[in-house]
Amino acid sequence: MKSSTALILLALSATAAADTLNANPNDYGRVTAVRKGVKEIDLGGIFVLSHEKMGDESSTRMSSLGGLSFQYFINDNISAGVSGLVNYDRLSSTTYATGFGGMAFAALHVRLGLGAFLRPMIGGGVLAGKLTSEVTPGMSTSISQFSGLFRIGVPFAFFPSNRIVLQAGPELNLLVGATSPDVGESQSFVTVSAGFGVSAGYVF
Repeated sequence: MKSSTALILLALSATAAADTLNANPNDYGRVTAVRKGVKEIDLGGIFVLSHEKMGDESSTRMSSLGGLSFQYFINDNISAGVSGLVNYDRLSSTTYATGFGGMAFAALHVRLGLGAFLRPMIGGGVLAGKLTSEVTPGMSTSISQFSGLFRIGVPFAFFPSNRIVLQAGPELNLLVGATSPDVGESQSFVTVSAGFGVSAGYVF
């Protein structure tokens, strides 16, 4: 009977370790570690000042890149995940670019104390979309563009509860790609974007 009770308690504790965060009794009420098996869904984005070089011309502008992310903790305080991304750039009063894509990433979670973590991360993916220009009022043309994405970030994360996480910090995005017009040669471009990303997430 005692052995059966011990096995049941052991099974329950193993299940809980894979589904919950860990709090140290010496830091009561605060998350101090994120255990293997925990999952997290985040929604957020970054609004950045971008500098782009296309051919012999360069320009500086505002742009945005954001989406929905899912990450899984493959080990204590180490996670891997994927993001669905939406990109929008207003290049000028008559030209803008839109893109959709995805990214895979990995992050390390370094405890700072009182529910706060430093989350250095690295990721890579692709974006595909269109560059649209208004030729005359009411008439526009579009050309396809495709790019590879590389991202590094050092955001701070705070757990106000065991289920909610808020995140903010600096990010750097590098886009390398090319436009593909129906007529004429394709043109390569490189975009470097640096800014402050913010997100909110649910942990389960």
